[in-house]
Amino acid sequence: MLTPATLKEMTPEDLRKNILSTYFTLRIGIVILSAALPLGLYAYSWYVDHGLVETSMSAFYGAHEGTMRNYFVGVLCAVGAFLILYQGFSPLEDWLLNCAGACAVLTAMTPCNCWCDAVVAPSTWHKVFAIAFFGSMVSVVWFCAEDTITILPTEALQKKFKRTYRGIALGLAASPIAAVTVSYLLQNYVSHTFYVEWFGVWVFSFYWFTKSAEFRITSAEKRALRGELKNVKGYGLAPAKS
Repeated sequence: MLTPATLKEMTPEDLRKNILSTYFTLRIGIVILSAALPLGLYAYSWYVDHGLVETSMSAFYGAHEGTMRNYFVGVLCAVGAFLILYQGFSPLEDWLLNCAGACAVLTAMTPCNCWCDAVVAPSTWHKVFAIAFFGSMVSVVWFCAEDTITILPTEALQKKFKRTYRGIALGLAASPIAAVTVSYLLQNYVSHTFYVEWFGVWVFSFYWFTKSAEFRITSAEKRALRGELKNVKGYGLAPAKS
């Protein structure tokens, strides 16, 4: 139990460890929740229907009288909140993460009206928010993810992470485009859109896993808290002058 005496004993290093733990927990929370979202919906569909009947993950908002609505909305809102709470290494990254988080929440709160027995026309705004979410994350990965790879110890590692981030950005960009295309061209294969969305969500999850792996190598957050790093315009992060 924390007491005033205990708090007085905390050192700057203890405070830094607490902050680092918070950032790590946010990232791992995003990884776990986003990875679990399609798995939970898929498992429920097989348990109830012995197969995948709904056209997309969003359809579970109203499918089966909304049995999985709380799960779908809860996970998206939690991920959105985590993105908003997470502070980027630059104002641009922070703004884009806030935008992605807000779009995730709006996607969850706006029914798609696309489940099997829906009586209302499909929602255009739901699609807009979902596409805006992926667009914001594509921008985060393409324009901001490489800011921190400049302090990786070797050029080979820098190139490896750069290729990985570029691949993730392309995967995130392709996912909503493929989902919309499949929903129009392959209407007789209802489950295809779900699998495309599954791919996009797991690419999103993989980004945060990769970013955590990068920070484990560079200790970027720890060094930033100690004032050992600075932003160099056009070049990302670099060691601060002593």
